[in-house]
Amino acid sequence: MTDETALNLSEVDPADWHVMVNGSVYGPYTLGQMQGFVRERRVSFRTQVAHGDPTDFRPAGEHPELVSMFETGKGRMDEAAAEPANYLIATHLTGTGEMQIMGALNRLGTFAEVMPGVWVLRSKVRQTKIREHLHATVSQADQVMIANVSSGRLAWLNLGPEADIHIRQVWDADLD
Repeated sequence: MTDETALNLSEVDPADWHVMVNGSVYGPYTLGQMQGFVRERRVSFRTQVAHGDPTDFRPAGEHPELVSMFETGKGRMDEAAAEPANYLIATHLTGTGEMQIMGALNRLGTFAEVMPGVWVLRSKVRQTKIREHLHATVSQADQVMIANVSSGRLAWLNLGPEADIHIRQVWDADLD
């Protein structure tokens, strides 16, 4: 394929979506990435999202391109308590956040530190809420991965865009 006939994906699915979490703005993302975030439950019905104008934030459930995913349950995030799940939480803390992590985990369920910076947690709290609680607990320099070992879902905090790409390439990779 020559440069003249190459498909420009930015014309098909432009990166013109932004997400606001705790006052921090992330993006731009494509619609495909946003739909993936909804499926992964990283974006909920109430997550503040901007499409086009990166300053016009409103709940994701108000965007016609995303609302159908919530209505069909593909990305539905009920607030009701879930069935208990087992989580593996790996942390790389840069400061003195260990006591704060322990306090947060104690409020979320039953936990144990199995090796330095690695925790197991049994909780009825959904993974997205666990991520939100830990995000409010750690600094921006701290790194956290949360694996729901009951469902196979993965979430993370502060790993950066390169790690984000690598994780997505590996986590659900086709091994055939």
